[in-house]
Amino acid sequence: MAVVANACATSTGLYDPVEEIGRFCREHGVWFHVDGAHVASALVSDRERFRMRGVDLADSLIWDAHKMLRVPCLCTAVLFRDERSFDAAFHQEASYLFFEGEKPGFDLIERTVECTKAALGLKLFFAVAAEGTCALAAYLESRVDLAQRVARMIHARPGFECPFTPQSNVVCFRWGTDAKQQLAIRDVLLREGNFHISSTEVYGQRYLRLSLMNPSTDEAVVGALLDRIEQLTT
Repeated sequence: MAVVANACATSTGLYDPVEEIGRFCREHGVWFHVDGAHVASALVSDRERFRMRGVDLADSLIWDAHKMLRVPCLCTAVLFRDERSFDAAFHQEASYLFFEGEKPGFDLIERTVECTKAALGLKLFFAVAAEGTCALAAYLESRVDLAQRVARMIHARPGFECPFTPQSNVVCFRWGTDAKQQLAIRDVLLREGNFHISSTEVYGQRYLRLSLMNPSTDEAVVGALLDRIEQLTT
């Protein structure tokens, strides 16, 4: 039915080879969808946009501006290469809404799942108007840089493991190798309320997961988190 490339994968923060997958789909006539919900926003950064190379080959793309462009939830876009594909996929028939041959001005109701639709794009407009794309790109790059520094911090601590170098703002790591212990650590941290951390499964292994979005989060905050994990496990 379709081939999906993650850009990036929500669990790991790693990108699939978008361009290679896109060329395969073009060659074989397969619908190519890019799940760019988390960091398709890398396109605003001259430094990071290379990770999205080949996105122009996509037939459809999903993108969440509220993930990495400092926009409040919810601000999501579904983009199509050909707008007729969208119209074919999302078509409503309701006599109380639509009248044959009548088009009452500029109306997007035929393209919404909900009848009442918030103006989600307005949030993104205000973010760009307030800060500009250069500032948003700098913010995104700062979170990627922090994730890479955090991974090095984790590598340097005995007992901790970071399975791969971050490509975005997501860092997967764990203390020890016991899956239940990772969940126990997460549960205690969430109950205490000083740190917010999630958990994920990668290749059948359980890891803790950091998503570094808050511009106030720095190495000192993450260091305190690692200290607390050590206290809970020793």
